[in-house]
Amino acid sequence: MVIIIDASVFVAYANKDDIHNKRAQEITRLIIAGRYGRVLTTDYIFDETISVVLRKSNKINAVELGNYILNSEIHVAKIDSSIFEESWNLFKKFENFSFTDCTTLAIMKTLGIKDIATFDKEFRKLEWINVVG
Repeated sequence: MVIIIDASVFVAYANKDDIHNKRAQEITRLIIAGRYGRVLTTDYIFDETISVVLRKSNKINAVELGNYILNSEIHVAKIDSSIFEESWNLFKKFENFSFTDCTTLAIMKTLGIKDIATFDKEFRKLEWINVVG
């Protein structure tokens, strides 16, 4: 069993003023306790997370969160050319998904991942995904 963590959860966890902060902390506790199995994110999600924290907070917080992710049990999967190509096809197909979200969908499909920790409502519209958020 594997769960993928989306940028929205990382950002909410890092920002005490975020409306989802408490829920992000709860989700993180469950993930650390092993409830969802192995933990995965992607290099695109990492980029989005660090960029948003930098913009909404500051460089120090962005670096601290980045270091936490990179030095934790979270595996940061790299988007390769086949996932990139599938992501581009999904991006052309779906109206309200960012390209980064499409990379997430593509890697979930490729690896057979059903669970995602996210506050992004678009993921809830897909029946094959279990949203934890």
